Amino acid sequence: MAHPDSVDEGGEEHHGSPWPVVIAVGMGIGYVGIVSASIPILVVGAAVFAAGAGGWVHVDMERPSRAFYGLAAAIESRFPRVSARKLALWLFLVTEIMFFSAIIGASWTLRLRTTTPGAAFQAPWARPGEILNVLLTGANTFILICSSVTMVEALAAIERGDQRKVRYFLLATLLLGITFLSIQAFEYQKLYFGDGLTFTQVPAHASEVNKLYGPTFYAQTGVHGSHVTAGVLALAYVTRKAFKGGFTKDNHEAVELVGLYWHFVDVVWIFLFTIVYLI
Repeated sequence: MAHPDSVDEGGEEHHGSPWPVVIAVGMGIGYVGIVSASIPILVVGAAVFAAGAGGWVHVDMERPSRAFYGLAAAIESRFPRVSARKLALWLFLVTEIMFFSAIIGASWTLRLRTTTPGAAFQAPWARPGEILNVLLTGANTFILICSSVTMVEALAAIERGDQRKVRYFLLATLLLGITFLSIQAFEYQKLYFGDGLTFTQVPAHASEVNKLYGPTFYAQTGVHGSHVTAGVLALAYVTRKAFKGGFTKDNHEAVELVGLYWHFVDVVWIFLFTIVYLI
Protein backbone atom coordinates (compact mmCIF):
# COMPACT_ATOMS: atom_id res chain seq x y z
CA MET A 1 0.00 0.00 0.00
CA ALA A 2 1.30 3.41 -0.90
CA HIS A 3 2.03 5.91 1.85
CA PRO A 4 -0.74 8.55 2.20
CA ASP A 5 1.75 11.28 1.38
CA SER A 6 2.33 9.73 -2.02
CA VAL A 7 -1.26 9.55 -3.20
CA ASP A 8 -3.06 12.53 -4.72
CA GLU A 9 -6.75 13.30 -4.89
CA GLY A 10 -7.15 11.32 -8.10
CA GLY A 11 -5.62 8.20 -6.60
CA GLU A 12 -2.35 8.44 -8.52
CA GLU A 13 0.72 7.21 -6.66
CA HIS A 14 3.73 9.55 -6.64
CA HIS A 15 6.92 7.56 -6.36
CA GLY A 16 10.19 9.31 -5.59
CA SER A 17 12.03 10.51 -8.68
CA PRO A 18 15.84 10.73 -8.74
CA TRP A 19 15.88 13.56 -11.29
CA PRO A 20 15.32 16.49 -8.90
CA VAL A 21 18.26 15.16 -6.87
CA VAL A 22 20.40 15.01 -10.02
CA ILE A 23 19.41 18.60 -10.83
CA ALA A 24 20.35 19.73 -7.32
CA VAL A 25 23.71 17.95 -7.55
CA GLY A 26 24.38 19.63 -10.90
CA MET A 27 23.56 23.05 -9.45
CA GLY A 28 25.86 22.37 -6.50
CA ILE A 29 28.74 21.36 -8.76
CA GLY A 30 28.13 24.42 -10.92
CA TYR A 31 28.17 26.68 -7.86
CA VAL A 32 31.51 25.19 -6.79
CA GLY A 33 32.81 25.90 -10.29
CA ILE A 34 31.69 29.53 -10.09
CA VAL A 35 33.17 30.09 -6.63
CA SER A 36 36.46 28.43 -7.53
CA ALA A 37 36.55 30.07 -10.99
CA SER A 38 36.99 26.61 -12.53
CA ILE A 39 35.51 26.35 -16.01
CA PRO A 40 35.80 22.51 -16.17
CA ILE A 41 33.87 22.11 -12.89
CA LEU A 42 31.27 24.60 -14.09
CA VAL A 43 30.87 22.69 -17.36
CA VAL A 44 30.45 19.40 -15.47
CA GLY A 45 27.80 20.99 -13.25
CA ALA A 46 25.95 22.36 -16.25
CA ALA A 47 26.05 18.95 -17.95
CA VAL A 48 24.70 17.17 -14.85
CA PHE A 49 21.99 19.81 -14.47
CA ALA A 50 20.98 19.47 -18.14
CA ALA A 51 20.88 15.66 -17.85
CA GLY A 52 18.69 15.86 -14.76
CA ALA A 53 16.33 18.38 -16.31
CA GLY A 54 16.08 16.34 -19.50
CA GLY A 55 15.37 13.14 -17.59
CA TRP A 56 12.72 14.81 -15.47
CA VAL A 57 10.96 16.28 -18.50
CA HIS A 58 11.07 12.92 -20.30
CA VAL A 59 9.49 11.10 -17.37
CA ASP A 60 6.89 13.80 -16.74
CA MET A 61 5.96 13.86 -20.44
CA GLU A 62 4.59 10.34 -20.07
CA ARG A 63 2.41 11.11 -17.03
CA PRO A 64 -0.90 12.96 -16.67
CA SER A 65 -0.66 16.50 -15.33
CA ARG A 66 -2.38 15.95 -11.98
CA ALA A 67 -2.28 18.28 -9.00
CA PHE A 68 -0.22 16.92 -6.10
CA TYR A 69 -1.20 17.93 -2.56
CA GLY A 70 1.42 15.97 -0.63
CA LEU A 71 0.70 15.71 3.09
CA ALA A 72 -2.38 17.92 2.71
CA ALA A 73 -4.13 15.05 0.89
CA ALA A 74 -4.36 13.14 4.17
CA ILE A 75 -5.43 16.09 6.35
CA GLU A 76 -9.00 17.21 6.83
CA SER A 77 -9.29 20.99 6.80
CA ARG A 78 -11.91 23.67 6.43
CA PHE A 79 -9.50 25.68 4.29
CA PRO A 80 -9.15 25.08 0.55
CA ARG A 81 -6.17 22.94 -0.31
CA VAL A 82 -3.42 24.31 -2.51
CA SER A 83 -1.38 22.07 -4.76
CA ALA A 84 2.18 21.60 -3.53
CA ARG A 85 3.51 22.56 -6.95
CA LYS A 86 1.39 25.71 -7.11
CA LEU A 87 2.49 26.74 -3.62
CA ALA A 88 6.12 26.17 -4.61
CA LEU A 89 5.68 28.31 -7.71
CA TRP A 90 4.10 31.16 -5.74
CA LEU A 91 6.98 31.06 -3.25
CA PHE A 92 9.43 31.08 -6.16
CA LEU A 93 7.71 34.10 -7.70
CA VAL A 94 7.96 35.95 -4.39
CA THR A 95 11.73 35.47 -4.46
CA GLU A 96 11.76 36.60 -8.09
CA ILE A 97 9.93 39.82 -7.14
CA MET A 98 12.67 40.49 -4.59
CA PHE A 99 15.34 39.67 -7.17
CA PHE A 100 14.01 42.01 -9.85
CA SER A 101 13.31 44.72 -7.27
CA ALA A 102 16.97 44.58 -6.24
CA ILE A 103 18.25 44.84 -9.81
CA ILE A 104 15.87 47.63 -10.83
CA GLY A 105 16.38 49.46 -7.55
CA ALA A 106 20.18 49.28 -7.78
CA SER A 107 20.14 50.54 -11.38
CA TRP A 108 17.80 53.39 -10.49
CA THR A 109 19.97 54.34 -7.50
CA LEU A 110 23.08 54.47 -9.70
CA ARG A 111 21.19 56.65 -12.12
CA LEU A 112 20.08 59.10 -9.44
CA ARG A 113 23.48 59.29 -7.77
CA THR A 114 25.29 60.04 -11.02
CA THR A 115 22.83 62.52 -12.52
CA THR A 116 21.98 64.62 -9.46
CA PRO A 117 23.71 68.03 -9.53
CA GLY A 118 26.78 68.00 -7.32
CA ALA A 119 27.17 64.21 -7.44
CA ALA A 120 30.61 62.71 -7.98
CA PHE A 121 31.24 61.57 -11.58
CA GLN A 122 28.13 63.45 -12.67
CA ALA A 123 26.99 62.70 -16.23
CA PRO A 124 23.56 62.81 -17.90
CA TRP A 125 21.45 59.73 -18.56
CA ALA A 126 20.32 58.99 -22.11
CA ARG A 127 17.01 60.58 -23.05
CA PRO A 128 14.19 58.30 -24.30
CA GLY A 129 14.94 57.39 -27.91
CA GLU A 130 18.46 58.84 -27.86
CA ILE A 131 20.10 55.39 -27.89
CA LEU A 132 17.32 52.83 -27.63
CA ASN A 133 14.68 52.14 -30.30
CA VAL A 134 11.50 52.91 -28.38
CA LEU A 135 9.14 52.16 -31.27
CA LEU A 136 10.62 48.71 -31.96
CA THR A 137 10.60 47.77 -28.30
CA GLY A 138 7.09 49.15 -27.91
CA ALA A 139 5.96 46.81 -30.66
CA ASN A 140 7.84 43.98 -28.96
CA THR A 141 6.07 44.80 -25.69
CA PHE A 142 2.73 44.55 -27.49
CA ILE A 143 3.76 41.09 -28.76
CA LEU A 144 4.50 39.96 -25.21
CA ILE A 145 1.16 41.29 -23.97
CA CYS A 146 -0.59 39.39 -26.77
CA SER A 147 1.19 36.23 -25.62
CA SER A 148 -0.41 36.65 -22.19
CA VAL A 149 -3.81 36.82 -23.87
CA THR A 150 -3.20 33.60 -25.80
CA MET A 151 -1.97 31.95 -22.59
CA VAL A 152 -5.23 32.88 -20.86
CA GLU A 153 -7.16 31.44 -23.79
CA ALA A 154 -5.14 28.21 -23.64
CA LEU A 155 -5.99 27.70 -19.98
CA ALA A 156 -9.65 28.52 -20.60
CA ALA A 157 -9.70 26.02 -23.47
CA ILE A 158 -8.34 23.11 -21.44
CA GLU A 159 -10.70 23.95 -18.55
CA ARG A 160 -13.51 23.40 -21.07
CA GLY A 161 -11.84 20.22 -22.29
CA ASP A 162 -11.20 21.70 -25.76
CA GLN A 163 -8.11 19.80 -26.89
CA ARG A 164 -7.83 21.48 -30.30
CA LYS A 165 -7.87 25.05 -29.01
CA VAL A 166 -5.48 24.44 -26.13
CA ARG A 167 -2.91 23.14 -28.61
CA TYR A 168 -3.29 26.11 -30.96
CA PHE A 169 -3.26 28.74 -28.20
CA LEU A 170 -0.21 27.18 -26.52
CA LEU A 171 1.56 27.06 -29.87
CA ALA A 172 0.63 30.70 -30.50
CA THR A 173 2.00 31.69 -27.08
CA LEU A 174 5.22 29.81 -27.78
CA LEU A 175 5.68 31.49 -31.17
CA LEU A 176 4.99 34.94 -29.72
CA GLY A 177 7.56 34.29 -26.97
CA ILE A 178 10.16 33.23 -29.54
CA THR A 179 9.36 36.35 -31.57
CA PHE A 180 9.91 38.56 -28.51
CA LEU A 181 13.30 36.96 -27.85
CA SER A 182 14.29 37.23 -31.52
CA ILE A 183 13.53 40.95 -31.61
CA GLN A 184 15.42 41.49 -28.37
CA ALA A 185 18.41 39.58 -29.77
CA PHE A 186 18.27 41.77 -32.89
CA GLU A 187 18.20 44.88 -30.69
CA TYR A 188 21.20 43.65 -28.69
CA GLN A 189 23.16 42.92 -31.85
CA LYS A 190 22.47 46.39 -33.25
CA LEU A 191 23.20 48.20 -30.00
CA TYR A 192 26.39 46.30 -29.17
CA PHE A 193 28.01 45.78 -32.56
CA GLY A 194 26.36 48.53 -34.58
CA ASP A 195 25.94 51.48 -32.23
CA GLY A 196 28.71 50.63 -29.77
CA LEU A 197 26.69 50.44 -26.55
CA THR A 198 28.81 48.11 -24.42
CA PHE A 199 29.45 47.59 -20.71
CA THR A 200 32.15 50.28 -20.78
CA GLN A 201 31.25 52.54 -23.71
CA VAL A 202 28.32 54.49 -25.12
CA PRO A 203 27.62 55.27 -28.79
CA ALA A 204 29.75 58.00 -30.35
CA HIS A 205 26.72 60.20 -31.07
CA ALA A 206 25.91 60.14 -27.34
CA SER A 207 29.43 60.48 -25.94
CA GLU A 208 28.26 62.70 -23.08
CA VAL A 209 25.93 60.01 -21.73
CA ASN A 210 26.83 58.37 -18.41
CA LYS A 211 29.07 55.31 -18.87
CA LEU A 212 26.87 53.37 -16.43
CA TYR A 213 24.00 53.48 -18.90
CA GLY A 214 25.21 50.40 -20.82
CA PRO A 215 25.78 48.01 -17.90
CA THR A 216 22.52 48.92 -16.17
CA PHE A 217 20.61 48.47 -19.44
CA TYR A 218 22.10 45.04 -20.16
CA ALA A 219 21.76 43.89 -16.54
CA GLN A 220 18.05 44.69 -16.33
CA THR A 221 16.95 43.57 -19.78
CA GLY A 222 19.39 40.63 -19.89
CA VAL A 223 18.17 39.10 -16.65
CA HIS A 224 14.59 39.47 -17.84
CA GLY A 225 15.50 37.93 -21.19
CA SER A 226 16.94 34.89 -19.41
CA HIS A 227 13.63 34.49 -17.57
CA VAL A 228 11.68 34.75 -20.81
CA THR A 229 13.97 32.08 -22.28
CA ALA A 230 13.12 29.79 -19.36
CA GLY A 231 9.44 30.54 -19.98
CA VAL A 232 9.78 29.68 -23.67
CA LEU A 233 11.37 26.34 -22.77
CA ALA A 234 8.50 25.64 -20.36
CA LEU A 235 6.00 26.59 -23.06
CA ALA A 236 7.72 24.25 -25.50
CA TYR A 237 7.31 21.45 -22.96
CA VAL A 238 3.59 22.01 -22.27
CA THR A 239 2.90 22.56 -25.98
CA ARG A 240 4.56 19.26 -26.84
CA LYS A 241 2.64 17.52 -24.07
CA ALA A 242 -0.63 19.09 -25.25
CA PHE A 243 -0.11 17.75 -28.77
CA LYS A 244 0.44 14.30 -27.23
CA GLY A 245 -2.88 14.57 -25.40
CA GLY A 246 -1.26 14.93 -21.98
CA PHE A 247 -3.84 17.36 -20.57
CA THR A 248 -7.51 16.90 -19.80
CA LYS A 249 -10.30 19.00 -18.36
CA ASP A 250 -9.57 17.60 -14.90
CA ASN A 251 -5.78 17.24 -15.09
CA HIS A 252 -3.96 20.24 -16.54
CA GLU A 253 -1.99 21.76 -13.68
CA ALA A 254 1.17 22.21 -15.76
CA VAL A 255 -0.64 24.59 -18.12
CA GLU A 256 -1.81 26.69 -15.18
CA LEU A 257 1.64 26.83 -13.57
CA VAL A 258 3.43 27.78 -16.78
CA GLY A 259 0.75 30.41 -17.34
CA LEU A 260 1.39 31.94 -13.90
CA TYR A 261 5.10 32.19 -14.62
CA TRP A 262 4.51 33.61 -18.09
CA HIS A 263 2.19 36.33 -16.79
CA PHE A 264 4.82 37.22 -14.20
CA VAL A 265 7.57 37.83 -16.76
CA ASP A 266 5.11 39.85 -18.84
CA VAL A 267 4.27 42.15 -15.91
CA VAL A 268 7.96 42.58 -15.05
CA TRP A 269 8.67 43.61 -18.64
CA ILE A 270 5.99 46.30 -18.56
CA PHE A 271 7.77 47.86 -15.57
CA LEU A 272 11.18 47.49 -17.25
CA PHE A 273 9.98 48.99 -20.53
CA THR A 274 8.60 51.99 -18.70
CA ILE A 275 11.68 52.55 -16.52
CA VAL A 276 14.43 51.74 -19.02
CA TYR A 277 12.96 52.99 -22.30
CA LEU A 278 10.45 55.73 -21.43
CA ILE A 279 11.84 57.56 -18.38
